[in-house]
Amino acid sequence: MYRVISLSLDAAVGTLVLTPVFFLLGRRRHQDTGLTVQYLLFAVYLCGVYAAAGLPGFHRVTYRPRVNLSFFAYMFSDYRSSLLNVLFFLPLGFFLPMLWRRFRQPLRTLLFGLGASAFVELFQLLTPRATDVNDLMTNTAGTLAGYVLAIFVQWLSPSMIPDNDSRDVYWICGLAVATMFLVHPLITMLL
Repeated sequence: MYRVISLSLDAAVGTLVLTPVFFLLGRRRHQDTGLTVQYLLFAVYLCGVYAAAGLPGFHRVTYRPRVNLSFFAYMFSDYRSSLLNVLFFLPLGFFLPMLWRRFRQPLRTLLFGLGASAFVELFQLLTPRATDVNDLMTNTAGTLAGYVLAIFVQWLSPSMIPDNDSRDVYWICGLAVATMFLVHPLITMLL
């Protein structure tokens, strides 16, 4: 229960920091409030991923590598963790093609999910948490499942196919990571 409350507070801090930033940027970049809200939801999801993965803020970086490079080790015996990893990245696979036409191509979404998962796993080298090759596989599978769901939704409603600038995904990811790494620790220290 404590973990759920902690993650909720982390997401709330991320939302408080990012909301004014997104509305200012949205006003300058595209002037579409609906799109700004969608981008903000994506960024808040990314902040939640950052927090749930236990990635550090600048004040808690410690190099304690624990690495598992054995494929399928504990993957099936600890099936709950594997299932949670799939569910963890399912929204990423859903958001990408729903927000950017470029990610309607499955390979691009799959590679982005693999890259995001690799970022999380490599950044976990700076925490007491384990870096695990199986997490790469399950996170990428979750991205693919989310992609399939998004394509199905767009097939049901073709008007939901986006035409947004695909470069936006990179600055949104950068803002989310910067918020959680730099700003979030400062705010939580004050509270």
